[in-house]
Amino acid sequence: MKMVYILSMDKELREEMEKHDMKLNEEIEGFIRKRVEQLEKGEILKKINEILFLIPETKSNSAEMVREDRDNY
Repeated sequence: MKMVYILSMDKELREEMEKHDMKLNEEIEGFIRKRVEQLEKGEILKKINEILFLIPETKSNSAEMVREDRDNY
């Protein structure tokens, strides 16, 4: 379902857009879609950081963990 919004802009800008055959509704919708994607990615990263904060740190590094696992077999 589409919604209608009213936008006011300078006449010169409108003329420049028409000169370049820009479709205002497509430009605005594309910009808003990209911005929403950015915000959603930011929320996901925030959740990931919250989860990572809850994971306790280990004193060993990955090489030591692999070595230990290999030695146990």
